[in-house]
Amino acid sequence: MSYPLVLFVAILISVLTIHLLTKDRKTRNQFRQEWETGAFSRLREAPESIASYWENKKNNADSYDGVDLLTWHDLSMDQVFRKMNYTQTSVGSEYLLNQLRDIDISLNHIEKDEKLYITLGNNQELREEILLALSKLGKRDYTNSSSFFYGKAQKALKNANVFLLLALLPVASIVLVFFQLKWGLLFLFLSFLINAFMYYRHKNALEYGLHSVNYAANIIHTGKKLATLKDDSISEYTNRLQTNLKPLKKLLFLSNFVSVGNKGGGEFDVIFEYIRILFLIDFISYNKIIGTVTKHADNYREVWQVIGKLDAAVAVAFYRHSLTSYCKPEFTDSEEISFVNMAHPLLDKPVTNSSRLGKCTLITGSNASGKSTYSKAVAINAILAQTIHTALADHWSMKPSFVATSMAVQDNVLDGDSYFIAEIKSLKRIIKLLEEGKPCISVIDELLKGTNTAERIAASGAIMEWLSKGKGINITASHDIELTEMMKRSYENYHFTETFIDGDIHFDYKIRSGPSTSRNAIKLLEVLSYPEEITEQANRLAEDFMNEREWKVLMN
Repeated sequence: MSYPLVLFVAILISVLTIHLLTKDRKTRNQFRQEWETGAFSRLREAPESIASYWENKKNNADSYDGVDLLTWHDLSMDQVFRKMNYTQTSVGSEYLLNQLRDIDISLNHIEKDEKLYITLGNNQELREEILLALSKLGKRDYTNSSSFFYGKAQKALKNANVFLLLALLPVASIVLVFFQLKWGLLFLFLSFLINAFMYYRHKNALEYGLHSVNYAANIIHTGKKLATLKDDSISEYTNRLQTNLKPLKKLLFLSNFVSVGNKGGGEFDVIFEYIRILFLIDFISYNKIIGTVTKHADNYREVWQVIGKLDAAVAVAFYRHSLTSYCKPEFTDSEEISFVNMAHPLLDKPVTNSSRLGKCTLITGSNASGKSTYSKAVAINAILAQTIHTALADHWSMKPSFVATSMAVQDNVLDGDSYFIAEIKSLKRIIKLLEEGKPCISVIDELLKGTNTAERIAASGAIMEWLSKGKGINITASHDIELTEMMKRSYENYHFTETFIDGDIHFDYKIRSGPSTSRNAIKLLEVLSYPEEITEQANRLAEDFMNEREWKVLMN
């Protein structure tokens, strides 16, 4: 009577083994295709989930001078992050996001990181082994898996022994099957009903906790896989894993069970879910995992960070491989930024620019001529240069500095801030960094445009002069031509311009030395066929003001 059951188990194991081997081969082929094409597709992750490690780290630090939220939004860094986020795990996503935001001007990490990028970019076999192990961990939103080493672990489950006793019921039933098939199967069915009731009754109350704890167990299990890799080029990381997994070895057995069928999307996840319900695996392992990980939080942190480091490093290597051109930046002590053929990372066909920007730069030019795009490209590349040692240029050199911008300012209805109040609060962040004596690359687009012309130009000049005396580099873009004369002793002038051909406007988006001498606002009204009465009068008023520095009174 027991032979059919044994045969069924043997067939099931064979099918699972063949499936896993076949699936690994398909996954490897996918990795190779992605590497060859430089393109990939991943499910979108919740931004709040990706930011959890950065939030935990920032909130537990005495001070934070990385890329703040306003700068991040000004530069559309979420899009930059998504473009390079080839990570396979939530740990990797969180680690990479933090890496892009956590500027360390000491640059102590650069040399070691660069070595890892080169290794993973060149060693296909090693890269695919790492990717395969990481892909099995996968991604799950809102696990907040870094909370365990920031003192925010889940609470332990009460009356855990009850779940252990209930888990023994199906074990006893299976033993009984070998002696009394009918009664054994009956008791197995009854134990499944009882445990299913307990599982779903308590699962809702611990939904988030189970979600987080199960992923933490999967992380440990993945660390064990990565620790077995035999390659001298990553021995530093495998040794760290081996050392820090030792105090967590009690969980390795549990993590094998907890990690199976608990990532979602697998063909056999439904079967594994029934097994988890039958033996109440989640609840039995819950307390053990929480207790051990909390007790050995430093070891868990090391495992977590090594996994994140390797995952993020593969993503950086992949990003570099997908670029048509990039360079490894150089760092100097001079307060200047120098680059050749710099590109904006979010443009598919960017116009490149070459510049040598000193301590203070004022960029003028007409509407839509390229001032903002150029300024953002400089700021983004300054961040990438210092965080992932990559710049989208043929050459890039700079002084290590924090980066802060004031560009896409918006009024804040909820806080009651007008546009102008929002502007001066944004600028105050930059002033505060310089008051603290910290080197900063500040990028400002249209100073104080939320107020009247006279006060805007006066206050802009005063702020720009103050910034020129601080410890850092300032780049200001403006429409106000008056500033080019006011600031010519402390700011070097550059400009963008346009041409009109057959009644249409054309931009080459190339930066030029000197102040702007062109205006196109009124010309754009003409291009869009505004009434001649409007455009002719606008031109007369502008010419009169430029000649006499005084506005004419309009008469009906």
